[in-house]
Amino acid sequence: MQEPAFRYLCSYRAAFTEPQQMVGRAHFGRRMIAALTGGEVEGERLHGRVMPSGGDWATIDDRDTLRLDARITLETHDGALIYVSYRGVLRPLSVAHKHARNGGPQTPEECAEVYFRTTPMFETGDERYLWLNDIVAVGLGASIGGAVRYDVFELL
Repeated sequence: MQEPAFRYLCSYRAAFTEPQQMVGRAHFGRRMIAALTGGEVEGERLHGRVMPSGGDWATIDDRDTLRLDARITLETHDGALIYVSYRGVLRPLSVAHKHARNGGPQTPEECAEVYFRTTPMFETGDERYLWLNDIVAVGLGASIGGAVRYDVFELL
């Protein structure tokens, strides 16, 4: 069996509001909804900004695990719009909150304390970025205050 290989795609930071809607306990845990306020995208193949739209429709279960369900729009430096939807897992949420209050994880040990992974999917009609529609990607995340930061890699 072939071992997976990855190629760096980009890093992005996205700021969110405090959860605006706490739906409460439902089928999959406590539902919370937070709006996206903007951010930046940096990378050789993809850079620009995270537009102030979209959000995260996350759930938190009884095991201190947050399950992300986010949708964002990127605007590249050359004007292309790219819709990104991603699901992910952040655990333990309490430790991630502790790191976020301190400006994010500061050491490799603190990074290892939290499992924060996403699976972004890209959609665009812009000819220059059609290749994004056909890749599988993974993101490694960190909570930083009222924002999240992801390093995103294309699975080759």
